[in-house]
Amino acid sequence: MQEAQSISILAPPRLDACAGTIRSQDRQLAMLFTLRGENATSEAKDLETECQTWQITSPEQLHQHVLDLLSNVRQKNLSLELALCHLQGEQITFATYAGEVTIKRRGQAKKILTSQGEIKLIVGKLQEGDQIILSNLLQTPTVNTLSSLLESDISLEKLVGELTLLRQKQGLQSDNLVFVSYVEKTTEQTVATKRKINWSKIAQKTLSFAKKISYILKKIYLAIKRQGKRRILTILSILLGISLLILGINSLVNYQQAKATASAQEQVNAIKGASTDFNQLLLSQPLQARERANQQLQALQALKEKTKNKDSLQIIEAEIAALEKLISSISAENSLDQLAIAYNLGDFLGQKMISSSEGLFILENNQQDILWLSADQSQENLRLTEGGVIRDFTISDGKLFVLSQGIWLLDLSSNERQWSRIKEEGESDKSANLAASFGPYLYLLNPEKRNVYRYHFDKGQLSEPIGWLIDKQGLGFDQISDLLIDGDLWLSDKNGQIFKFSRGSKLDWQIAGLSSLPSSSLLLAQNEVNNQLVALEKQQRRLLLLTKEGQLISEIKSNELAGVTSLAFQANGQKLYALSGSVIYEIDLLK
Repeated sequence: MQEAQSISILAPPRLDACAGTIRSQDRQLAMLFTLRGENATSEAKDLETECQTWQITSPEQLHQHVLDLLSNVRQKNLSLELALCHLQGEQITFATYAGEVTIKRRGQAKKILTSQGEIKLIVGKLQEGDQIILSNLLQTPTVNTLSSLLESDISLEKLVGELTLLRQKQGLQSDNLVFVSYVEKTTEQTVATKRKINWSKIAQKTLSFAKKISYILKKIYLAIKRQGKRRILTILSILLGISLLILGINSLVNYQQAKATASAQEQVNAIKGASTDFNQLLLSQPLQARERANQQLQALQALKEKTKNKDSLQIIEAEIAALEKLISSISAENSLDQLAIAYNLGDFLGQKMISSSEGLFILENNQQDILWLSADQSQENLRLTEGGVIRDFTISDGKLFVLSQGIWLLDLSSNERQWSRIKEEGESDKSANLAASFGPYLYLLNPEKRNVYRYHFDKGQLSEPIGWLIDKQGLGFDQISDLLIDGDLWLSDKNGQIFKFSRGSKLDWQIAGLSSLPSSSLLLAQNEVNNQLVALEKQQRRLLLLTKEGQLISEIKSNELAGVTSLAFQANGQKLYALSGSVIYEIDLLK
């Protein structure tokens, strides 16, 4: 039975847009989707759950599922783009709605299906080696480069790497691609390939040995030629019997060795059979990839212990060495003696930092000035017209929001530095100490009110506050150390815990794959390009690079992290900035 495997390149989620991939429970359906509209990120989870349980027995039934899905999406005032493939036996069905399907077959790539505002569906026959590419309709440099890369003789892993690098260099975050292939399902009980016993080699060795025996027999015959005929025949009979016995033993030994080697290879293949889709697993779930590799390593080591055959041992030891190298490269700890300095601010001592497409913004320790480092290396000092202490600030859609005796706004796109107070000080913001934003939404953490208040900014007006948190059980508001918004809401506290909330309710989330969990205050930052989370534990002088699911990717340690007070990723997501007083370090997390 064949099942779908996929590797995806997706735009990071936004509040009003979320892209994802779906595989049905039977692994016959693979789908790329982009959901757009208010709260698209949250609604996407329900969409994935629905599509994973589809029961499909015919193209007509698949078409009906898509129709029902589009109807449900429209009822929620959302829009949907999709491209999918479904395999049933040797028959494969493709469908698109504002999407495209391309097939690479026999070295040539061809677009076979595209649609804009309608459902299109075709049925064909899957051929061995077919590579299917599901994509959206945006004609970006990534999509334009795809055709030439597909027809070049490079591996899928290198192709994905080239496209990912292109996206990072050009700051592309809107196009989505999924590479799908169907392969035979493998388990630990089924073996992908079986090594056959080399009977030709055994026959050659046997013939060579027989020639040597003939030569020896001839020498013996000459030596006893002068003896009696009966004695000669008796001796020859004995020697012939001995020769046949030796020949039989030699053939049996060779056969047993070949059989043992084939058996060892078969067992190794069975152990490795669970490693399908391993490259995609390394990208999305490094902890699970490491656990799987460790399980295979333990199985191979156990096999080695009970193996005596020399050739079999060589096969097993080679696989063990390859796995050990792979495991050491996953979730590795990296100790840095000295961090690279990106900026030296001189006498300016920073407290908090934010990175955006407009540049770097650093709040000074006096909490009255914000230093703006533009992309062109120019500097500007920003200060409220009426002065006052800036408790926190955030940037969204080219606008700077400042929390200081109410809420203030500065439009960064305007040449005039004109501050405007968009909210007078009130109960929701008076005791607030942390601010964050996502799209048109502004969030303030108010420890005294034990809640996070959300405002909506539209046409220069700020809405009334809404108490956003619903589930506050076990949350010590006086212990919160950082606030982060990416569609979901993240809080970290002074005890080393990280909390994730969706629609105001707390989700089951925890760090996995780390031998020593955090136990002191954490600072947070997110990489929108790679959809990753970074947590800084100053007391332990370490950075934890995590997936948004909580799996450890790497751990970076440096004594210079002890003085860091704020983190922010570059706009392209390639490097992390770390603010420590008058110095901004840069850390390359891709190394």
